[in-house]
Order: sequence, then structure tokens, then C-alpha cells
Amino acid sequence: MPNTKKRYALLIAYVLVLLPTVLVAARKTLESNANSPLDWVPASFGPRHEYDRFCESFGSGDVVVIGWPGCTVDEPRLDLFADLLRKSADFYGPDGHWYFDRVITGREVLGKLTAPPLGLPRDEALRRLRGSLVGPDASTTCVLIGFTPAGLDQREKLVARIREAATQQCGVSESEQHLAGPVIDGLSVDRASRQTLLRLAWLSAAMMFLACWWSLGSLRAAGVVFGISLYGQAVSLALIHYGGERMNAILIVLPPLIQILAVTGGIHLVNYYFEAARTGPPSEAGKKALLWGWLPSTLSAATTAVGLASLMLSDLTPIRSFGAYGAAGVMITAGMLLALVPGALTLWPIRAPAVVSRHGPQSGGGWQWMTGFLARRHAAVVAVCLLLMAGLGYGARFLKTSVRIETLFAPGARILDDYDWLEEHVGLLVPIEVTLRCEKDCSLSVRERFLLLWRIQQGLASIEGVGSVLSPMSFLPDFHAPAGLPAAAYDLWIDQVLAFSREQLASGGYLHRDPHSEQWRVTAYVSARKDVDYGAFLDRVRDQVVPLLRDASGSPLPGVSAACTGVMPLVHAIQHQLLDNLFSSFLAAFVVIAAVMTLAQAGLVAGLAAMLPNIFPALLMFGWLGWMDAPMDIGSVMTASIALGIAVDDTLHYLTFFRRGMDSGMNRPDAVAFAYGHCGRAMIQTSVTCGLGLIVFSAGDFLPTSRFAWLMVAQLAAALAGDLVLMPALLLGPMGRFFHSDTPGTEASAVPRPKSAAAFAEDSLSGRGYGGTTAQQTAPAANG
Repeated sequence: MPNTKKRYALLIAYVLVLLPTVLVAARKTLESNANSPLDWVPASFGPRHEYDRFCESFGSGDVVVIGWPGCTVDEPRLDLFADLLRKSADFYGPDGHWYFDRVITGREVLGKLTAPPLGLPRDEALRRLRGSLVGPDASTTCVLIGFTPAGLDQREKLVARIREAATQQCGVSESEQHLAGPVIDGLSVDRASRQTLLRLAWLSAAMMFLACWWSLGSLRAAGVVFGISLYGQAVSLALIHYGGERMNAILIVLPPLIQILAVTGGIHLVNYYFEAARTGPPSEAGKKALLWGWLPSTLSAATTAVGLASLMLSDLTPIRSFGAYGAAGVMITAGMLLALVPGALTLWPIRAPAVVSRHGPQSGGGWQWMTGFLARRHAAVVAVCLLLMAGLGYGARFLKTSVRIETLFAPGARILDDYDWLEEHVGLLVPIEVTLRCEKDCSLSVRERFLLLWRIQQGLASIEGVGSVLSPMSFLPDFHAPAGLPAAAYDLWIDQVLAFSREQLASGGYLHRDPHSEQWRVTAYVSARKDVDYGAFLDRVRDQVVPLLRDASGSPLPGVSAACTGVMPLVHAIQHQLLDNLFSSFLAAFVVIAAVMTLAQAGLVAGLAAMLPNIFPALLMFGWLGWMDAPMDIGSVMTASIALGIAVDDTLHYLTFFRRGMDSGMNRPDAVAFAYGHCGRAMIQTSVTCGLGLIVFSAGDFLPTSRFAWLMVAQLAAALAGDLVLMPALLLGPMGRFFHSDTPGTEASAVPRPKSAAAFAEDSLSGRGYGGTTAQQTAPAANG
């Protein structure tokens, strides 16, 4: 024993020595928060690859749009503001490179359209810009600022400086400024997720500690488990740093989740310790707790890790990262619990609380009543549960996903108000980019190419929901034939103007040329806030554009092609990917966990039947979301696989004690009651602990985090109902024969003989079932 204590002391010392390194890495992770919904997919993702190619040709889509009351085309201070953005050292890096790639104001563009050589009438120029750079009042405008990759890394500082510059040059306060665009989206996600963590993490931790203390009835034991859970949090954050990744809005909930799982696992281990201390020498309690607890703890951690690891099948970077670091964090934390909980309790023993604190008479009577009720009504209970699963589960066919801006932030958030103001006073903000590609061998003349661009522009403008369209034609003069000019001279003049305009259009970002082709850009703007079906809208775009790429005979124009890209197609693809990820990750987790269950239950039918209480929550919750037509976001999608991995833990504990009861000679009702008495309360404790730790985050400002929290809590509650109601009902019905062969005289239809609640509690702890048969246990009757 002295050597055992020395080993434990050394192990704890090593862990403490590593603590500073872990904390430094964890702090660096928290400081590296960076989010952008457009970066949720890798560069290899098809629509993202197309969008990146477009950005390489025409400039980045990472922009900030800023406007305010009084920001008009006649405001001369806009020139000072734009000049400051272009020249101030605040907007240049240490290497002298500008953090922006362009600064555009509606005032400057209007000036270019009305000045020579175009010389458009002011009304005509305003008409062309209305809905994009000029508002419906033909006066209000905005400033568009494009960020370089280096600028994106400094976006928080740069956005703050942009606000200061607007105040300095235009006299507008920050409260009057309205900012939108992908850069603001990512920055707002950064801030909302960071504030959620800072504001709610401590409250979640406090709830976890109190729940742990309540469950164990010992302040010192709760302190040991809680301390290890905090270490597990830090380790999970350190893994992100050493993995070379940054924190994001989805990973924000990973540390609290690791802590919750660590606390629930620690509760089980400490209960094993308490049971060993009651039934044997206290000096051996730590060793016995490890001996009895390593297998169920490892299985529980493994199934949870499987649920998390299944998320690695996702093509979305935040989900894949969450799955990888979550699975690693769960297994590392489980190892720490198995090593440190017995070690700490061996070095600093704790007296086990009185038995009554765990299984009082009221608890025994409740389980006795539940067993009797299910023994008489098991068929009806199973039928109701299956009907609920089928009826609500059918709604999963109607699930839809969304990563639109309004699904990320709560109503009333400033970013949503800013989008509303800009779309009302300036123009719609989501660009749809149609690129027309003419290969080197394209037979279309210059004039025919411009005519095709004009037709595409007109076709896009005719689509319902399009606010405005900008194309190369928006920046060309009116081609009205002067009176008396011969047709040949007029045609020559048009060709010369078009040829001359190509250079200006290239510098303005509407034409890109390379040795093999030239690409023309047409941009349509739609609302970021209105309920637009992106899929149907993109179909209408294709319906307008594709017929224009054919000649009079219906044959494709040789050397001419068109593509649709931009923020909307990318968001639409991400939404579809979310739905695919939900089913693929859940199916993968189900297959692996079902295989584990069939091995654990030594039978295919028993293993699959044991999965019913675990798919019960997902079918209920996601089916309900489908029936309610409620869109799922990136946080919601992850919950099905994670909840499945966590929920199966209680099923394993319950079936373990059911089998022990059957092995000791009990009939099935007695074995069900035996399992209730040994782990029913612990199942409730761990579910309540998980729920309390997670529900706090439902109050967060970042909606995916909030939805993740309440969906997890709802599924864990449904899983508890499945384990305490559906699973026993299955065991008490015909399906129960597949879990254990009934011996003569132990028919499953027998209802447990009533006894006093106090006697039930005593028998639960001593290993006797309802029928009074002594259970020859191979492990203690710990709380789970």
C-alpha cells in the first residue's frame, strides 16, 4: 500500500507540473477566436472553390458596408473619410501593405458616371446605382471597404478604427453608424460567442459544482471531481492550440461539455469508492473503485467519444473540429478521472455518506411502484413510445437547415438592426454573382458580348426578389445614335467605345482577362433579411441565364459559358451540407454504438432493442423540429450524435444491473426493480447534472450555442425517460427474453411482490431483489 500511495502522489505531482503549460496553451486558444460563416467549409468544397476562384479574379467578398443618416451623395466629407481609409497609417501593416484592397463610395462612383468621358445625366447615373450604392431616395449612399487576408486577421482593430474615422471625418457618432457585410458577420459571431463564454461559463461551472456536491453528499469529494473537470477543460482548449487551430463559435461550448462529462463520470467513480468504503477496509476503497469502475467508465467514455468522433465525417470545418477535439478531450479526461479520483481518495480518504442519503424509503417506494406499473402495462407503454417515435420521427423528413444571419443572432441584435437599416435606406446586401466566360476561340464579337451581358442583366432584374443589378453595362454611355450619323460610322463609334471601356471595366472589377479567356461579371442583389428560398432563387437565375447561352438553332454558343457564385450559392450549399451531415454523422454513430451494444448484450436482437431508448430522443426532438418547420443551424445539427453517445451510458449501466439481477436468480420484474434501485437515482443525478451545466448556455446571445444547449438538454431528458420507462417496459415484455433467458419459476409476467419501501432500500444496497433472492454480485451496488 505505501508504494501505491507513492505512485499516486507522483502521478498527481506530474499532473500539477504540466498544469502551467496546459493553462498557457488554453489561454492562447481563447485569445485566437476567429469566425466567418463563409469559412465553415474547406477550400476543397465545390461551391467554396468556385467562390474562391471568383474572388481571385474580381476581388475578395470580405467587405464592410457602412452608412448612417446623412451619408449622402452630396456629402463632401465622404471624400475625406475615403481618403483617410486609403492613406492613414492605421490601415497599413508593419510591412507597408494596405489592409484593404478597395474603398468605394457611392458619391465617387456617381461622380465618375457623370464626368467625362461617360458624361451621363445625373438622373440616369442615379437610376443605374439605385438599390446598390444609392438608396431609393436617390440620395443616401454608403461606403464599401474590401479587406485583404492580412486585414481579416486584424478585423476587430480595423473595424473599430473605421468607426473612429467616420466619427472624426464625418461627425457621426458610433451609435448612428450602421455596418454590415461578411466581415461584420464574422466579427459579430466572434463577439457574441466570446461574451457567451465569459458571461455564462462561470455560472455553468457553479451549477456543476453544486450538482456534484448534491449528488455525492461530500464537499471534499465534489472538490476532487470538480477540480479534475476544470483540468479537463483546460486540456481540451490546449489541444486546439497544439492542433494549430483557432477557437470558433462552435468550439466555445466544448470546454463546458467536457467539464459536464467529467463531472458525471466522476460522480460514478466516487460512488464506487463510497460503496467500497462501506463494504471493506477504507484503505482499499480507492483500489476497488478503480477495479470496479474502469470498465463501465471506459465504455461510457468510448460511446460518448464515438458520438463526437462521428462529427468528423462532416465537411464543415467547425463541426469536424468539434468532433475531433471533443472525442480526444473525452478520452483524455476519462483517463484522468480513472487515475486521479482513486489516487486522490487513497491519499486523502473521505468517509462515505450515510446510506439514507442515497436510497431513502421514498425512493424505494417510487421504484417499486414504477416496476409494478410497467409489469402490468408494458405492452401499452412500448406501443405509446413506438407510436411517438413513428409519428414525431416522420417529421424529420421535413427538416431544413439555415446559416442565414437571422439564425445566428437573437431578434434585436445590433447587427440585425444594421442590416435592416442599410437594406431599407441604401439597398439589398447579398450579392449573386453571374460570370460570363468567353474563351480565346469564342466567335462572339465585342458588341455581341456586351449585348449578351445586357440580356443577362435584364433577365436577372426580372426575377422577383432582386433589388438591383450591376454589370459592365452600368458603366457604359448611352448609345443613342446622333441625328444624321451614318450607320457605318455609328457602328464604328460603338465598337471604339466598347473597346476603350474594357480597360476601365477591368480596373473597376467587372472584367478579368487571362491568356486563355476573359470573364465578365454581373451582380444581382437580394435581401439578407427577407425569407428567400435560396435554392428556388438559384433555379430561377439559371432559368434566365442558360437559354441566353444558345444560338437561334438552340445549340450552345461555342466558347461561351456562365457560372453562378457568390455568398448566396455558398450559403445554400452549406445549408444542404448541414442536413447531410446530420444524417451521416448520426448514422455512423448509431452503427458503431449499436455494434458495441450487440457485443455488450451478447446478441443482435438485444443490442438493437437496447438502442431504441437511445434513438428515442433524436426521433422525438428532430421530428418535432421538422413538424414545426423550425430551421436547424450548425449548433443544432451536432446534438443528435453527441446526445446519442451520452445517452447510451445510462442504458449500459441499467442493463448491467438488470443482468446481474437475472444472473442471481431473480425473475425479470425483480431484476428490473433491482436495476432501478441500484442506478435509477444515479441516472437522474447525472442527467440533472448535465442539464444544469448545459441549460445555462441557452441564455447566450449566439443562437447556435443557445440552440445547442436546449436541444441537448431536451434530448438528455428524453433519453432519461427512454431509459427509465421504455427500456424497463421492453425488458418486462416479450423482448426481455433476448436479454436473458428466463429460468423455470422466473416468468417475466410475474409482478414483483410488494414490500415496504424501507425494505426495498435495504435490499437494493445489500444486493437482494424484490423476491428476496440474494444477488451474488461481482461488483458493488454503486450509483450507476
